[in-house]
Amino acid sequence: MFQGLSYLSRGRRLVLCFLVLCVLFFIVFHAQRKPRTPLSPRRPFSPYECFMETDSDSWNEGPRRLEDVLLSDTLPPAGRSIFFHETRCRSPYSQYILNLTARQACSIESAALHNPNFQVFVLFASSTYISDDQKNPLYDALKSYKNVNFRQLNIRRYAKDTPIEDWLEKRDLFRSKFLTEHMSDLLRLLTLYRFGGVYMDLDVVVLRSLENVPLNYVGAHDNMTLGNAVISLEPRGIGHKIAKLFLRDYQQHYNGNDYVSNGPSLISRVIPKYCNANVKELLNNPQLCVGFHVFNSSAFFPLEWPQWTHFILPKFLNDTLTRTKDSYLIHLWNKASFRTLFKVGSNNAYGKYAELHCPKSYAAAGQYF
Repeated sequence: MFQGLSYLSRGRRLVLCFLVLCVLFFIVFHAQRKPRTPLSPRRPFSPYECFMETDSDSWNEGPRRLEDVLLSDTLPPAGRSIFFHETRCRSPYSQYILNLTARQACSIESAALHNPNFQVFVLFASSTYISDDQKNPLYDALKSYKNVNFRQLNIRRYAKDTPIEDWLEKRDLFRSKFLTEHMSDLLRLLTLYRFGGVYMDLDVVVLRSLENVPLNYVGAHDNMTLGNAVISLEPRGIGHKIAKLFLRDYQQHYNGNDYVSNGPSLISRVIPKYCNANVKELLNNPQLCVGFHVFNSSAFFPLEWPQWTHFILPKFLNDTLTRTKDSYLIHLWNKASFRTLFKVGSNNAYGKYAELHCPKSYAAAGQYF
């Protein structure tokens, strides 16, 4: 086959033959290997596809996909569950391995630690996998709690038979400038509509039990604004009625260009209207809204967002501990604080609370928290 190359020197012909054999070996070897990539080719994808099921389960080996929360044999106990959501857009053609930050793990652990009679569910909005071969100290720390559960969800299935099912099909949500946040704003409302219970953001540290606090509550930021970092609703009755009002308001006033319009602003629209009283009146007279409670800012938001550094800077330690001593939890304002890490063992309020209320996550965090 190489007669046509007779004009080449013998040495060059040998080199060329060797290269051809290498290429043939490479082709045969890879043709016989078990595929370790999805059958779907990698290609550009839309934000909508992040939250839809794909054929990425067509893997012959390796990590396993988290169970779908609605298809699992173990559903969240209605009204006896605490929920966290992770809503970042992940490529549907990759195999994203569950990877929480130390602070997210702390939020989950503190909720599980102080509420052992509640089930804690961490729900991922994009396809998420677990790898038994990959060391994950934070995941291992959380799985040591019997009441911590990891699941994923499919937004279309999750919205089916809810007041927002038809609106979601218009795909306005997926054109949002703040898709991660607006997806989170919606999913917490859907989760409470489906199951009731307590929703929390992944940037809190729970300081004491909420098990004996009657469901149906939110917390105020101030005398005018209610927060959505913590929302509690009954699975039936008043709670379910309010959940329906939340979902209707979400689609009626949805604004994909505004960061808070579908979150705290939504809660601040619906609750005063339902209770027929403004936020200040509800704080001064909790009996105005029968069956629903608005906590003052010390319960969930003891420090306003411009003061987030008080959790991290040592000079504010004593003042911060004093201001949060009666709080159910602290909210860390992740949008502002996530880039500012501190060394484990630092003498600050966040570190003190983490060491006490999420000890396993704090120990597994490594050098920085």
